[in-house]
Amino acid sequence: MSAAAAQKVDAVSVEQWKQMTLDEAIEAAHRETGISFQKDDPVLAVVAILNAFGERLKALMEDERNRVSLQFKNDVSGVNEAIDHKVDDVASTIQKLAGSLGNESIQTVISAVAQHAVESDKIRRSIRWNFMACASLATFNWLAVATFYLILK
Repeated sequence: MSAAAAQKVDAVSVEQWKQMTLDEAIEAAHRETGISFQKDDPVLAVVAILNAFGERLKALMEDERNRVSLQFKNDVSGVNEAIDHKVDDVASTIQKLAGSLGNESIQTVISAVAQHAVESDKIRRSIRWNFMACASLATFNWLAVATFYLILK
């Protein structure tokens, strides 16, 4: 995976989770409903429940982000290894052909290798684009979960 792609994935920041305090919950409830609560009111247990839910959700999202990042790295490194292996095979084939063929045949083989390089570049650009698309989709997924949580909150 290229360093630029890795930086773009790391640049996607997730807003830090801040738990709501009881005072903030009392103030919000009073502002929205006009009802005042005391700190020992059982209704305020919902704040602790939602904060615990939010912490678990944050941990799950971080775990998912790490697993997706690792999978992308593994996929890209596997493709790079396969391409490198094919390039090595082509190079060894060219060396064998160079020993047994004349200059005209070598020129044909060299142009075939050049075409292979062009096609390999197209594949790498396609992989890079797909990686960015998947990273964007994962980001939107995290944002959707956060939005869903905020709506429920």
